[in-house]
Amino acid sequence: MNLKKYKNIFPVAKSDVYLNHAAIAPFSFNVIKAINEFLVMRSQKGVDVYAFVVEKKKELKKNISTLINGNPENIAIIGNTSEGLNWLVNSLSWNAGDRILLTDYEFPSNVYPFLNLKRFGVEVDFVKNRDGKIYVEDIESKISPQTKIISISFVEFLNGFRNNLKEIGKICKNNNIIFSVDAIQGVGALPLDVQSCNIDFISNGGHKWLMGPQGCGFMYIAPTLHENLHPAFAGWLSVEDSWNFLEYKLDFIEDAGRYEIGTANALGIIGCKASTDLLVEVGTENIEKHLFSLGDYLIESLKNIDMIYNGSLSLEERSGIYSFNYKDTEVLKDLHQYLSTNKIHVSYRNGALRISPHFYNDKDDIDIFIAACKSYLNKK
Repeated sequence: MNLKKYKNIFPVAKSDVYLNHAAIAPFSFNVIKAINEFLVMRSQKGVDVYAFVVEKKKELKKNISTLINGNPENIAIIGNTSEGLNWLVNSLSWNAGDRILLTDYEFPSNVYPFLNLKRFGVEVDFVKNRDGKIYVEDIESKISPQTKIISISFVEFLNGFRNNLKEIGKICKNNNIIFSVDAIQGVGALPLDVQSCNIDFISNGGHKWLMGPQGCGFMYIAPTLHENLHPAFAGWLSVEDSWNFLEYKLDFIEDAGRYEIGTANALGIIGCKASTDLLVEVGTENIEKHLFSLGDYLIESLKNIDMIYNGSLSLEERSGIYSFNYKDTEVLKDLHQYLSTNKIHVSYRNGALRISPHFYNDKDDIDIFIAACKSYLNKK
């Protein structure tokens, strides 16, 4: 990759060291240009932009399908990860005694929609993590005949552990269990193949590794699951003949467009289309290799200043998130504030420092971060 070329596309790189993409990604000049051009169009040069946005939405779905090896017809553009998971749980039929299997290491977006089903007599089981890792055998051992869904993150948000989706998908397929994935911490940074992983459902916000605006994300619904979902909500755009306003015929669109029930987040679509254009150009295989290289350098360098890596060393279990502990959590918390003051952006999560570079970051960025850590910790 031509790192210099890509780094120059991001305004934040000119003033700051930004290593916090697992929280929210900065906009590139490409995204800014696309949104600005749309704002001009929306305000003075053809205010009715409906057809333009519809076309951009199609192009966005094509980009997403490239990133996950899916089909654009099976993708719906939504607001965020929580929205997508709520679509799933509310569009299925439930019986008292049905069970859902989660892990105890999930971000709440992948927990609360399922807990909300308890009012129908649905039970939620949790697989316990082992030192931040989720073992496939632990998942398999918790399955019961009543297990209807297994929902898990592609990448765990705290330490970057990458779950073995291919093996979990096999288990789900063999047991006739719906396989749901919260993919927000992986798609855009890592390759994903929904078909080889037997994934039935994905919910994914667009403001992290996809590098788009907040409030624009996607759902993926596999054809086999699509047949078993009845949309929990309906709107004028979820039906086949939506422009025949007074017919009131509830014939849902055949594909995932039925879940796009009303006026879309046009600015989000424009921005996310531009951001995913860039990711498709670079290629997630290249991004993954680059993030592994930066991660190796981080792990080795921070070990020299007694910061303890709490993720996996196995490449199959790694991602773009690298999390580190220190002997004194208060010092680590203060270090996070020191870094922020010096325009070095990382996260402090659950007593650990979480570093999450993206494809345009380079070794110089990591060196600046490491030097700042050394400078601060040597004073303690």
